[in-house]
Amino acid sequence: MITTLLLSFNSPSKSGPNYTQQAQSCLGNKGGMAHVVTACTTLMNGVDVSPENRNKLLRSRGWAYYSGKQYDKAILDYTSALALFPNDPQSTLWRANAYDAAGDVQSAETAYEKALSLAPSSTEALFHKAQFDRDQGNTSAAIQGMEWVLELDPSYGRAGTVLINTHYDVNGHDAVEQFLAQAEQRWPDQTWVYSARLIYDLNVTGDHESALTASATLARLEPGENYDLFMPAMIHLKIGDEDKGIEFVNEYADYAVQRDLAELAFYKRWYRKTSNWYALGQDEEWLHRYTLLAAFGRPDLAMSVLQGFLEETGENGRYILILVMRRFGTSVPREADAGSVEHLNAAIADYLGQFEKQSGFMANGLPEEVAPVMTLTTGAQ
Repeated sequence: MITTLLLSFNSPSKSGPNYTQQAQSCLGNKGGMAHVVTACTTLMNGVDVSPENRNKLLRSRGWAYYSGKQYDKAILDYTSALALFPNDPQSTLWRANAYDAAGDVQSAETAYEKALSLAPSSTEALFHKAQFDRDQGNTSAAIQGMEWVLELDPSYGRAGTVLINTHYDVNGHDAVEQFLAQAEQRWPDQTWVYSARLIYDLNVTGDHESALTASATLARLEPGENYDLFMPAMIHLKIGDEDKGIEFVNEYADYAVQRDLAELAFYKRWYRKTSNWYALGQDEEWLHRYTLLAAFGRPDLAMSVLQGFLEETGENGRYILILVMRRFGTSVPREADAGSVEHLNAAIADYLGQFEKQSGFMANGLPEEVAPVMTLTTGAQ
């Protein structure tokens, strides 16, 4: 779409790298709000801007203002765009979102209704209107709206997430459990259903067998390291099956090293592997192993990995680990540089604790933003 728009803007009288860069910044929303606004404004002040292109520029600048939380300016740009094309459902919806964000409930509701009258089967319009209804406490309308979104597009996972939270608002965990059981029957091939089940079991029910089943289903639907290795490792460590958890962690570490090396050119790959073996006598799996274990809330197992690493690599390993910890921001006393095991172990314990906290995982192995049931980040565009 951006390429097509650039072609429409780049007539012979509008050629040149500066003009092209401005068009890319404005239409591609690149460079931060101020940069995008300046680019869009400059383009709109040019000669021979057609109504169609002015509409696109106004919408792009409006989105930049919206992203920068300058909702009043976003509303003005969307209103100007609608003055050119009064029945454009996208501009109508975006203005509704801006009204909503600005706290103008009455104008938002009117704009949402207008957007749905223009595009009654728009999943985006239905979704945002249902979110608006939920925020206003109209849970029955919110549930009905999200159900309709999923009827039109069962893969619309954001609607499923909001629907789960809305059921929770009404009848608590029993309603969530009932909905998830029904969702697994209604949409057996949708990844969002099993992602929700996995998160819910780990965060609320504690049914780890169910979580493992959900992870296995996700691995079938979306084969890859996330569900084949990463999630099983976390779950097994959570339920205390350390041997199995460590096995998955080791497999993931090996995969991560091979993936990273595969992205390098031959010479860089050879140099990196050779340097690691020359300095440490081993590859980079140790780094992925201890960071995963620490992130999953098992600093004790991570400490064991690092102690084994230090035993195998000696002075070179100690130097590299101290360098890694200091770059992370951990305070490492000079006695550790001189070989004090006591001071080094204290620094490692501090480092692993900091790493666990900053990784975004709680003790149960879930990102902190997933609470109390599930959360969702949405954008108006």
